Amino acid sequence: MKIDRNSPCPCGSGQKYKKCHGAPGADPLPGHGAPQSWRARLQPDALFAEAVDRHNAGEFVEAERLYEELLSVHPTNADVLHNLGLVALQLGHADRALRLLQAAVDAAPARADLQAGLGSALVLLQRHREAIELLAPLIERGLDLAGRRNLSIALTRSGQPGAAQRVMTQTAAESDAEHWATLGNICTDAGDWRTATEAYERVLSLRPDDATVWSNRLLMAQYDERLDPSTLLDLHTRFGQRIEGIWPAIPFPFANDRSRDRRLRLGVVSADLGEHPVGYLALPWLQALDASKFELHVYATRTRHDPMQQKFQALAAAWVEVQHLSDDALLAKVREDQVDVLIDLSGHTAGNRLPVFARRAAPVQVSLLGYPATTGLRAIDLRISDAWIDPPDLPCGVEPCVRLAQGVFRYAPPEQAPLPAEPPLLRIGRPSFGVFGNYAKFGPEALVHWAAVLRAVPTARFVLKAAALAEQEQQSRITEALGREGIAADRLVFLPWSDHFQHLSAYQEVDVMLDTLPFNLAGNTCEALWMGVPVLSLAGNRPAGRMGRSLLETAGFRDWACANESELIAQAQALLADPSRLADLRRRMRDRLHASPLLEGQGFAQELGDVIRRAWAQWCDLQPEGSTRTHHVLHVGCGHPEAGKLPPGFDPQQWRELRVDLDPKVHPDFVASIEDLAPVPSHHADALYSSHNVEHLFPSQVPKALQAFHRVLKPGGFALITLPDLQSAAEAILRGELHTPLYQSPAGPVTAHHLIYSYTPFVESGNPFMLHKTGFTADTLAQSLRDAGFERVQVSRHKFALWALGFKPQVDHRP
Repeated sequence: MKIDRNSPCPCGSGQKYKKCHGAPGADPLPGHGAPQSWRARLQPDALFAEAVDRHNAGEFVEAERLYEELLSVHPTNADVLHNLGLVALQLGHADRALRLLQAAVDAAPARADLQAGLGSALVLLQRHREAIELLAPLIERGLDLAGRRNLSIALTRSGQPGAAQRVMTQTAAESDAEHWATLGNICTDAGDWRTATEAYERVLSLRPDDATVWSNRLLMAQYDERLDPSTLLDLHTRFGQRIEGIWPAIPFPFANDRSRDRRLRLGVVSADLGEHPVGYLALPWLQALDASKFELHVYATRTRHDPMQQKFQALAAAWVEVQHLSDDALLAKVREDQVDVLIDLSGHTAGNRLPVFARRAAPVQVSLLGYPATTGLRAIDLRISDAWIDPPDLPCGVEPCVRLAQGVFRYAPPEQAPLPAEPPLLRIGRPSFGVFGNYAKFGPEALVHWAAVLRAVPTARFVLKAAALAEQEQQSRITEALGREGIAADRLVFLPWSDHFQHLSAYQEVDVMLDTLPFNLAGNTCEALWMGVPVLSLAGNRPAGRMGRSLLETAGFRDWACANESELIAQAQALLADPSRLADLRRRMRDRLHASPLLEGQGFAQELGDVIRRAWAQWCDLQPEGSTRTHHVLHVGCGHPEAGKLPPGFDPQQWRELRVDLDPKVHPDFVASIEDLAPVPSHHADALYSSHNVEHLFPSQVPKALQAFHRVLKPGGFALITLPDLQSAAEAILRGELHTPLYQSPAGPVTAHHLIYSYTPFVESGNPFMLHKTGFTADTLAQSLRDAGFERVQVSRHKFALWALGFKPQVDHRP
């Protein structure tokens, strides 16, 4: 950077540059060969704006570097401290993030926005009570929508979904997608399916490609007893079609060694490998996997600093924290690691990365354990289940289903669990039923069945434990619902959530546990059995409602899996009829579990390993000749050479990039206009990639350009084209959002106006070629490709862009 001679010298002397380090014969500035080092002094606003752009574009490491440069010169600037703290949080540096965010608050204590930022960090770090203490007083100072969302999340996670719902409903936000997404999550936790459904549908009308909202919507649907299995399958199928788009049809080859019998690299993607139900259910078989046959790579989407996570880390050849990686970056990482089989342990639960699976991150992809239903993705090759959860005579879902002979559940009991105690029936002389679990599963159907059991045993009390039951509002909902079924309020005992040891100790207050419906419990059922408490489960109409039977069959307690309410009542009465037998059962329960498959991981690991081996062999057999050779992708309109411009499927281990651009200054392989690609030989490339080029042509030029794309491809080659989606722009305009930012690009915020006409700053900088001269909808782009000779054309809409795929026929029959 050239320094103006009349500017203050960057060395900090207070003199003008021309009289200090710029004077004739003066020593050069230290580090003057690195121009960036002085921008913090001379152009702090411009440097801050660049850092913010990098930050918004997800380039966190580069943004951090720029903020650090500013901080070295402006150590008490509240905005720099605040943004640097947010970047640190996004990079997973929690302690540093909190120090920086607190420093920003200390530097400008009157600014509510900085306090709200610190509150948002506390929410992300699950320090919810501290977040509430910080954010709640800010409501009177005009806490913004983002702050209200974070406060509502903290309230919900602290067992106050009613209070959270009131915070959100006080705010009008018709077109604020984040508002409706948060409201949907809160209403799910409060068991308000109707409002949750309306909120999620509102979000998806604004952001139809939001995979996180889709997953929350689908998980909530599993709790909603109003939905039948065919409706659930349809919802999941719609998700898959929307999120996968054209990607499953793109023949991206893999560089993996095709040897059938070699040691396989097994990748596991999960947020829950720690002290979480999935952690306790996954540990037995992951510990038992044959390390000579499988090399374990874990992609952890959430950091859990607990002893259970340390056990998983000890099993892994590689443990990668990926919560800060974008979907593109995680996809590229998995492909770079040459994972052979990638296992999803989340399904549609929190922290999932299903969009990465949707784009085929590994040759074989498997869904297991974390979600008891179809993911909706065709790119998942196998869903591991069993015949109790997914009976062979019922539809299984989008993915092929493999049913393990001895059940899909295994359990690693917590090492510090208290010993089972005498049943309360003997201690207090009164039977006690109980339900411990996620309050969202305490639905109307379950309450009716529980009430029937309580009416059949009129002396019994009912112990309910859930985080949301810390709130009187939720206790009242349960009390009123059971009251309508004839159950008096004085029979109910409500317990709030607690730490794990206290939680396990609370099972000592229950003689018989009752399962939830239509979504059964899993981790809580295992805990109850380990604490010596029988569990009665009533089967539901969906896979999630048959998990209880699978667990009980595996544990050796088949009779406790009930087909109807009459069986449920009969089993409850039988268990309570002989208190001494109940006490003996409680004492011997752990021995019986040790003798069952539930605690044994070796057989499960062997059977799962065999399934994976067969899937791998099948994939190897299906690979075409020449799939391991180097392929060539013609990157038209490539611009300056930068990593990450090609989609991750164009793996550098498999693809050589041939760069095409009209500007010789970017040093392309071919200097050519996309209108004709004249210097590029015919039948030259296996693939062609064009990102936001075609819209810069006049309509009359488009057919010629697409025909040129067709000409340079080899027979069977494909073109992958992306450009603005005019339908998305039109929808935004109809919402009155012509100039409202729709998304953040590396160049800055993009509006509907930009989608139609061009990104204005590019044109204003003196580049008229960047003007948009034509536009497309999905249908018109597909027809244009067919007219140019492409076949098997697919076009999908994704995040305000169209993505089109077309193949050149093996034999061209055009005249």
